[in-house]
Amino acid sequence: MHTTMLTVLAEEAPKGNKPSNTFKSDSFATVAKAISEQFGVECHSSYVENRMRTLRTMWTTIQTLQKKSGFGWDDSLKMITCDAKTYQEEVMVHRKHADFLNKKIEMYNELVIVVGKDMATSNFAKSYADIDTKLDNAESTKMVGDNGEEGVVDKRKNVVKSSTTGSTISKSRKRGRAPPSDDSVLTDLSDQLKEIVVALKEIN
Repeated sequence: MHTTMLTVLAEEAPKGNKPSNTFKSDSFATVAKAISEQFGVECHSSYVENRMRTLRTMWTTIQTLQKKSGFGWDDSLKMITCDAKTYQEEVMVHRKHADFLNKKIEMYNELVIVVGKDMATSNFAKSYADIDTKLDNAESTKMVGDNGEEGVVDKRKNVVKSSTTGSTISKSRKRGRAPPSDDSVLTDLSDQLKEIVVALKEIN
């Protein structure tokens, strides 16, 4: 039942049925129906909701162990690792933690989607930490201008093309230096012409 529940809910999340840290009631009903059909028992949504509490407790334990000093993480095996001494010390204090140490955590990816605070995009989830890292290491292909309009960055010309007006906005790397306006350019040209006229009169 545990496996069926995680499998079904992991499929429900990408459909938009996990808008926050919990699922919609329809998803729990879907799980209850799948369990009833598979095991030939009468399963209700309330049972699924109660099991969710157990899954959240498991997830909290896993996260706690991952962050503790002396423990490692094997991402390929989905396993929390530690040496024999650390294992003994931990199990002496928390006997149930032995279920999560030096052994593969079954259906870990599904747990991440179902009870983790991650964004599920397909059958697996991308964590916020991963997303933040990617945004820091690569240029974003979209940006929002000062006027609130969304634009697309042209990396070759370093300009922003507005997706609504089609106009381009140059990206200035140095803030505080505004480009000269057309009026100031015309004023400079006028002053230069006056100087030339005065010089010509003096020569004549």
